[in-house]
Amino acid sequence: MNETNNDIEKIELKWWEIKQGITPYAKKKALEKKANKHSKRKALQAMEAEKNKAQETVAKNQPHVKKQHAEKKQNLRKEILPESSLFNSQNIPKETKKILENFSSIIASTIPLNSKQRSQLPGEIRSLSHHLTDERGERRVGYMNTPSSLTAYIHYFLRWNLVRLVKLFANLPSDFFDFTDSKETICLDAGSGPLTIPTALFLARPELRNRPLVWYCMDISQQALSYGENIFLSTAAALKCEAWKIVRVKGEFGTQIKDKVDFLTCGNVFNEIVDDYNFPPDYLAKKYTEKLLSYVNAENKDSRILIVEPGTPKASRFVSLMRAALMRKEYFPCSPCTHCSECPMEGKKGGKWCNFAFSTEDAPAELKKLSEKAGLPKERAVLSFLALKRNTTKEDARSKEEKLTFRIASDPIFLPEHKTGYYACSQKGLLLVESEERLYSGDSFSIPLPKYELKTDRKSGALKIRL
Repeated sequence: MNETNNDIEKIELKWWEIKQGITPYAKKKALEKKANKHSKRKALQAMEAEKNKAQETVAKNQPHVKKQHAEKKQNLRKEILPESSLFNSQNIPKETKKILENFSSIIASTIPLNSKQRSQLPGEIRSLSHHLTDERGERRVGYMNTPSSLTAYIHYFLRWNLVRLVKLFANLPSDFFDFTDSKETICLDAGSGPLTIPTALFLARPELRNRPLVWYCMDISQQALSYGENIFLSTAAALKCEAWKIVRVKGEFGTQIKDKVDFLTCGNVFNEIVDDYNFPPDYLAKKYTEKLLSYVNAENKDSRILIVEPGTPKASRFVSLMRAALMRKEYFPCSPCTHCSECPMEGKKGGKWCNFAFSTEDAPAELKKLSEKAGLPKERAVLSFLALKRNTTKEDARSKEEKLTFRIASDPIFLPEHKTGYYACSQKGLLLVESEERLYSGDSFSIPLPKYELKTDRKSGALKIRL
């Protein structure tokens, strides 16, 4: 007990930590958690290094098989090369990376801060984060109508959301954004806040910048919409492009708008709805599917819907229920699903939930520094999403009988006998994919359909395959 007290006494608090009310005990626990994450990551890297070293040793000790081993390894790498990735940084335009690195200057042109406000910003960010997570049940719906909360949201949460969404949108299938019609494409971003999704799309998809898109941006906070429009216009100016037409709509989800839409987006909307209501999630999914479709142009046989939510079990469960409800209305997934069969990661109690994660190591350095100051370091970003397109033929052209297509949806899993596996989603259901090579969340693969009966993992019930 004395040892623990001595350890706590050795913890030194920064001035901004004291101001935020952080105790030495809380900081000690946070440091321990960070150290545990670091040690686990180091253990995984050490295991991979040891495996590679063992393979090199075998090759050196057996010169007559060295050439065969190298050829086999090369062929293996060719076989497991992903068909696509959800988070490939190389697909983000160069000009977009530069803008994201210096996005604070764009925000400062709309919401400038004096020296006192800048010093208080980390504390405001931490307070809002606590409000959005730990106090979900007590959260007021209009939290972005509070000036301090809105300032913290735009200077911090907007930027992190852009990091997540730009990387995702840059890697979505190009045919999801093939607005080929020469006439205006009417879009609605429900729960738009500071226009996060339109701004992210403008940054991520250069082919859309010259398209005649008209965006209805809906939110209950008029101030958030106003700031967001200014930030969007500044972003377009930085890219030297003409901005899309923005129509601000003050109101909650369900507010009527003038036109029916061809493209509907929702970002971080349904997690708040699910938290604020006590109805069963399947009931809410059906209810809000009808609300979504009430905005869509029924005459457009090529309309599309994009839903992005936090990668929490509760939000992922709701996204899966929305998928099923929308498929019954002739909307079928383009991504992340590699199939149109029943979702094998639907987030039921005790089951797996569909979410994807990527490392934030290439996130803007200034943003990561701000996270550290706020006591909210981010090592990775997580999300759940659905990109759906209307298909009245009810055909799934991607589901070819001779191929098994799947997408990795987990971190590495340590298996018996020093093996490594990953959970994946496929038309055959949940898979447990074993691989000697490092695979990444969001990567999709297509292999010849095994002609033998696949074994089942006793713990998860997943079908086992090996790459």
